[in-house]
Amino acid sequence: MAANLPFRLRLNKRLFRRKTFEAVKKNMSVATVFVRDRVKEKLNRGQPTRTTPGGSIIGLDPSLPGEPPKKITSQLQNSIRQRVVSTSTTVTGLIGTDLKKAAALELGNRKGTLKPRPYFRPTLMEQRGKILRILSKGLAGV
Repeated sequence: MAANLPFRLRLNKRLFRRKTFEAVKKNMSVATVFVRDRVKEKLNRGQPTRTTPGGSIIGLDPSLPGEPPKKITSQLQNSIRQRVVSTSTTVTGLIGTDLKKAAALELGNRKGTLKPRPYFRPTLMEQRGKILRILSKGLAGV
């Protein structure tokens, strides 16, 4: 039978907060890279193309509404970026693109002439469990 010995635990709150915050930032960085790469994979569906007399490249088998966009030039795929922004109290992961056509592809346009071809939201939903594991466990969650 084990003897009950006195036990004392001392916690350095400042060090604990700093180490925890560093771990959260690191895990958020891993999570944003993971999501960025899964979005790029979803955009990696090629199609046959042809060049018009004016020099434009057009796809001959475009994606259907509801499907992720198929790539022609990889412009959208290559534009997907990620970063982590933190303040003294928050850590935020950002994944996105600055291409104007990206929102229209994801959501459709206001006129209704372009139907949505979502690629970002489905990736988030499909990978939700893995993202949460990464945020809680870091690389061990991958």
